[in-house]
Amino acid sequence: MKVGLSIPIRMSGEEKEIYAHDAKSIGIESIWVGDNPPRNNAFLDISRLLKGVKDIEIWTGITSPFYYSVEVLFALSIWLNNNFPNRFGLGLGIGNPDVFKDEDISLKPFSNFRSSVNKLLDIAKIRRTQLKLDDFPPLAFGGLGNKMLDYAKESAEFLLLNSIASVDINRALTIYKKDKKTPNKCIIPYGMMQIQSNKKEISKTMWNITKDIAKSCSTSILREHGYSAQMIREIRDLKWEPYTSVPKGEILRIVNDFGIMGTLEEVLERIELIKGFQKNKLVNRVVLGWLYSENQWDSLKEIVKFLK
Repeated sequence: MKVGLSIPIRMSGEEKEIYAHDAKSIGIESIWVGDNPPRNNAFLDISRLLKGVKDIEIWTGITSPFYYSVEVLFALSIWLNNNFPNRFGLGLGIGNPDVFKDEDISLKPFSNFRSSVNKLLDIAKIRRTQLKLDDFPPLAFGGLGNKMLDYAKESAEFLLLNSIASVDINRALTIYKKDKKTPNKCIIPYGMMQIQSNKKEISKTMWNITKDIAKSCSTSILREHGYSAQMIREIRDLKWEPYTSVPKGEILRIVNDFGIMGTLEEVLERIELIKGFQKNKLVNRVVLGWLYSENQWDSLKEIVKFLK
């Protein structure tokens, strides 16, 4: 199984380059760079990483078509793909509503996402048919809802599934298996991972990301996860903005449901469940949102070795 790693946004450009070198040295095959303007611009980081770290894939993980004009997004993607062939991938998702602040988009985020991406693909088609240039990079759509899963199956090479829970992986496999015309498609489970023996010491990053994933889920998906009506109401009441402290109580169940947290042995046990899905060939990659700790590279190396 191929293993990818997301890169911490808070790092400087130089630190990200060192991080990518270290990741490559333990067997990581792809780096996924978050895009959250104006806090950071993934394309600036990606250009530096592609130049500085050889023989590793670099993806936007993820960006949104609402952060840029479609034309700018297309031009950036073409330039990177042409200058670093077979190494750049465009990961797309709806993104952070606080960034684009558009009421129309907020009311119908998925339909607007699909419309914008279709425009992007139309430009690529015109370039391919009229200019005979087939140089648009591979696509990964990030999401968890059935609409996004169906759209990824239809229009993207990869689905970056925002969950490492078996119930969500099985649901994605069911959707993909309905259509045998997708032999080259791939489902990539993605989950935040914190190697931590004391489970009371949950990182604010771990909480905020898994909280947002849970909050974005439909009621039917939350029910599939076994949440009670009361728990679903509590998830709905969570705020979108980042929490400055981690709450307490049963709500923390979502942390280890949509992410992976525990000792190295507990993490490996959870990873084994994910690895078991590769026998169907649709799941041959995984991306981990490792909560970076300088003294845990040996533990991460063991996890990567186990996945392979």
